[in-house]
Amino acid sequence: MIPMKHFLVAFGFILVWFLLGSESRAANYKLEKTNSPAEGLTSTLGSALQSVGYRIVDDSGKVWCEVWIRKEIANLNKPASTSAKYQSLHTGSLVGVIKFPSEATDYRGQPIKAGKYTLRYANVLQDGNHMGVSPILDFLLLIPVGDDTKDPDAELSFNEVVALSRKATGTNHPANLLMTSPPDSINEASVEKDDMNHWCLKVKIPQKPGGILLLGIVVVGQYEG
Repeated sequence: MIPMKHFLVAFGFILVWFLLGSESRAANYKLEKTNSPAEGLTSTLGSALQSVGYRIVDDSGKVWCEVWIRKEIANLNKPASTSAKYQSLHTGSLVGVIKFPSEATDYRGQPIKAGKYTLRYANVLQDGNHMGVSPILDFLLLIPVGDDTKDPDAELSFNEVVALSRKATGTNHPANLLMTSPPDSINEASVEKDDMNHWCLKVKIPQKPGGILLLGIVVVGQYEG
């Protein structure tokens, strides 16, 4: 039998988690543009990003994150898998950089320390650790910018990008943000709430040698199952 004091402590943690989660789900978010480039990056990484970034702000004015997207992204015609929603992205492809001004959480609910992270694409395998997490298997894995020295268009194996992303969590699991199905159309960048109360950043990126990539990223929200 669990001692009463241990039960009360555990119950207290659960209650705090529930209240924080409810507050997060109830919040509304908006998109603001920032003309400040991402700072503290290598010249290779910095030159690969658009100078204009996007700030995700809640209705109290608190910044949840800032995101800088690639100027253009390579289509190597090497999709991560046949089931991938984003057939023009290869494993390890750099999509952008995200900055959290304070501690945040990824799609699995794992804590993410304040700081800057690269966002590299991966198609997460349906195994015992990830079965049922999402019907969409396209994710962006977070890597601390100081640990990411790879070329923006580098082809990485799944294990390589996961190993790099584990440095963001300090656990056996990579830090990740879920991607949505590609939007049908995008006139300009926006952040919108979906029917699962996830807030999704929608942007478009020029591709090389040609074309436009329409991109959806869950920037606020996590798996609840």
